[in-house]
Amino acid sequence: MIASAPGKVVVWGEYAVLAGAPAAVMAVDRRATCEISSHPALSSYSSSGFLSAAVHTPDKRAPKAPVASLLRAVMTQLDTAEIHEHLRWHFDTRPFFDGGSKLGLGSSAALCCAIYACLCDLLDHKPVWQEALEAHKQWQGGGSGLDIACSWHGGVIRFQQGACAPFVWPEDWRFVLCNTGQSASTQAHVNRFSAWQGAEKDKSVNVLGQASAALFQSDPTLDALGVYIEALRALDQAGSLNIFSPEHESLATIASGAGLLYKPCGAGGGDIGIAISDSPARLDEFYMRAAQAGFGPLDMEIAVDGIQTRA
Repeated sequence: MIASAPGKVVVWGEYAVLAGAPAAVMAVDRRATCEISSHPALSSYSSSGFLSAAVHTPDKRAPKAPVASLLRAVMTQLDTAEIHEHLRWHFDTRPFFDGGSKLGLGSSAALCCAIYACLCDLLDHKPVWQEALEAHKQWQGGGSGLDIACSWHGGVIRFQQGACAPFVWPEDWRFVLCNTGQSASTQAHVNRFSAWQGAEKDKSVNVLGQASAALFQSDPTLDALGVYIEALRALDQAGSLNIFSPEHESLATIASGAGLLYKPCGAGGGDIGIAISDSPARLDEFYMRAAQAGFGPLDMEIAVDGIQTRA
């Protein structure tokens, strides 16, 4: 059996979602897979993409090794200690890397969804996406859960306080995702945000949340998205969060010169950003200039389908 789930990018609502505001999250066509097959005498665990030493054992319990840590978290959520047969488990997140650089597309959330789907099939358990969310939270040590929701459902979603609904992407909006070439730690940025206290934080988060919510109140406009990006930049400067890293600033300058909008996706500080416009010609210009500047424009589209399984 093979199960797969797509990665995600936060189009808007990062940081604001941690304070209860809504976020727009897009599934992208880079998929993590979990593949299982039977073995007569051993259980084995291996991975590609995220490199971790393979394990082969006669025990049917998931080993206490990094390669199986996410599997163990999902098994704990499903209240099962072992699988009643020997299996080969292989986890593949190679599509979430580009030239050796991790892209920040939520590979662990996508893989968690895929592992959860496989276990539900093995255990004849009715899948409920919130269980995958809780397993990933326990494994990761927290988080809003927007990445699990998006990987599970696919498409573009509106996520707020654990609830999600489909969101219709504006018909005339086009986008280009771009790799900064610098990996960033989402958890480190979230920790820095959480540690920041005071009235200035409350004010900045409130403005950001209002700007994010405004994009859902009617058909979103590029002007409204521009307001959100400025609010995100103000939050970054007020809290010294390094969301707009030097690489993101360079890409924002290129985007401005091409007459379109650009923002980091998610925690920022590296990983990827998104350029958005209603002009394909302007996006083509951005793509060319970004590539010439040494950045990596990524050929990715919206992943309409979320979790998928096949025998």
